[in-house]
Parts: sequence; structure tokens; C-alpha cells
Amino acid sequence: MATLDPYFGKHTGACKIYVGSFAIGSGNFKSFSPVQVDFDGSYQVFGTAGKFAIEIKLVNNNPGSTSGPCEITLNGQTDKAAKYQVNGQKLTFTTTLNPTPFDVYASNGGTQVDNVSGHNLWIG
Repeated sequence: MATLDPYFGKHTGACKIYVGSFAIGSGNFKSFSPVQVDFDGSYQVFGTAGKFAIEIKLVNNNPGSTSGPCEITLNGQTDKAAKYQVNGQKLTFTTTLNPTPFDVYASNGGTQVDNVSGHNLWIG
């Protein structure tokens, strides 16, 4: 089913951002609904600080769909022609903002995001 709920873990309160077993930052979900999620966070790793902000909107208004159009904003840039596909327990997103498709799925009580700018992040 194409709603975001099954693919996200904890989405209330302060969340930490991890790469592997290393906590590199924190953030929070500014909004969360079955068709829209907005996460805003920051990180610091190896002396480099940055921002990890992602907003996803499913726009086909059909909770029974397993694929369709979506709008993705990644660190301030928006792709209004992105696509999503249910892939087992994962949602796979294809966007011009990322060189490869990326996956989002619930993992260990949090949310795993794989292949965003070549990195795998866990939020929880």
C-alpha cells in the first residue's frame, strides 16, 4: 500500500542520525502523515558539518497504489517529477536529485535511508 506509515519507524520527538554505528547528528520530523513526511536534521562527521533535510509527498492520492508520482525535496532542492515504487518492505524513490534510486524502510525501531548521496543513514 502506498502510504508512508509502514516504511518509517519513530517519527516523533528528537531523533539521532547514524551512519553505521556512529551517531553523527540529530533532527526531527517537522510533519508526518500517510502521504507526506518532512525531516530536518544536521550532522557533523570528520570535522565537516552539513544538513540532511528530506521531504517526500506522494501525489497520486491512491493509497492502494504500489507505484506512482511523488515530489521530493532534498536539502532545499525539489524534484516535482520523482517516482516511488513499493519494493517488498521498502519504498524505492527515483529522483533527479540523487544519482541512484534510494530506499526508505523501517528498521530497528527507526527509519533506514539507503543510497542518499552515496550514504546509508539510520534515523531514530
